[in-house]
Amino acid sequence: MANEEHLAILNQGVEVWNDWRKENPYIIPDLSGNIIHHWYSEEAEFKGIIVSPGIHISDNQCKYFPKNLNGINLNKADLSRSDISNIELKQANLNGANLSGANLNETDFTDADLTNADVIGALIDGAILIRANLTNADLSGAHIGYSDFTGAMLNGTKFARVKFNVDAIHLSRTDYSYLQKFVFKFNLSKANLSEANLMGYDLSKANLLKTNLKGANLSDANLSHANLTKADLSEANLTRVQALSTDFTSANFTGSCLEDWNINSATRLDDVICDYIYLRQNQQERRPSSGNFAPREFTQRSQKLLETVDLFFRNGIDWDAFAYSFKKLEVENQGSQLDVQSIEKKGDGVLLVRVAVAPDVDKAKIENDFMQGYEFANKALEAQYKARLEDKDSLVIKQEAQINRLFDIVEQQESVQKALLENPRKVSNYNMQNPQFAGGIADGNNVDVQQLGGNIQNKDA
Repeated sequence: MANEEHLAILNQGVEVWNDWRKENPYIIPDLSGNIIHHWYSEEAEFKGIIVSPGIHISDNQCKYFPKNLNGINLNKADLSRSDISNIELKQANLNGANLSGANLNETDFTDADLTNADVIGALIDGAILIRANLTNADLSGAHIGYSDFTGAMLNGTKFARVKFNVDAIHLSRTDYSYLQKFVFKFNLSKANLSEANLMGYDLSKANLLKTNLKGANLSDANLSHANLTKADLSEANLTRVQALSTDFTSANFTGSCLEDWNINSATRLDDVICDYIYLRQNQQERRPSSGNFAPREFTQRSQKLLETVDLFFRNGIDWDAFAYSFKKLEVENQGSQLDVQSIEKKGDGVLLVRVAVAPDVDKAKIENDFMQGYEFANKALEAQYKARLEDKDSLVIKQEAQINRLFDIVEQQESVQKALLENPRKVSNYNMQNPQFAGGIADGNNVDVQQLGGNIQNKDA
């Protein structure tokens, strides 16, 4: 509950309240759930107050706490574990405020000052942080979803172990597409994203200058055209990351996993810091196997990747479809110097075909065009295989019928031979010189198998 003495002073008006605050700078006012809404903005000094820790502060439960707190001075206020969802805090001063564990869902922080704020573990779903100043704010472990950070200042903002509630954070709150991953088109320069899970997120063209991504999971992320100059990528997971035309100048790669990452000739790796890397996840296949890279050795080795395209097949390879697509690719990309370099088994039935290409070729386009051609040919060939199997089944049935007819003829011959043995005097009654089978003639020298079948004729019959 609020301190009654503090409430009494507050109710005497802005001047009395501010004078008392100046005379008692070391007293922390306790106004839990009680703020007089008609004079809170700019004029009143609320620095360091305690406002409703652990309880819901809204019009429903506290008639003195309004929905509109635009411009309020809550510098260093304790709002931990508070529910201040659906409240307007535009241009509010929350510098150094404690918002840890608070419910900030749908709260409007447009142009608010959240510098040095503690937002650890807070719920931030549908919040508006347009042009908000989050410099050095700590959002570690926050649960973020569908929030608008357009124009927000995120210098030194900490996003460690952030739990993103949904698959997208968009620049516009009206664009609630479920088809995209997390999109950071705004300025993340100097932000702290250490250990953050950014798997599959679209970070293309993002400003990640000096951003702390140590230990972050960036597997399958798109970093194309992003600025990661002086970024800390040590121990980060960069598996299958797209880094086309990305600027990694002076970035730190030590201990990162670069399994099947994709770069091109416009990817900048000047002056990078890298003692060692891993070519497989979970710190497997260390390079170099012992010791550290010599200066510029990592950059030089990476240049070799510019001359290959990696094609992955998870259900085996149809080599007819492969040959079709590869030939089609050669015709459509003359001068690309395509050549199969190696075929590797990667485990779990995955095959890697590494194709050598010219250094300046658009590798992403080559890979996409090949896989489209391969899938098209694979489907077409499957239809042909099915037709062949159906034809084969028909042929088998026909052959079985012919074999059965041969068996019938053999049985008839055995019957004739038995009859002749039992009664040799009837041999002249049978025409064995040129017996007829299925309308044809068979003699001792020529037998037409296609004509076999029919009845042996008895002259006396």
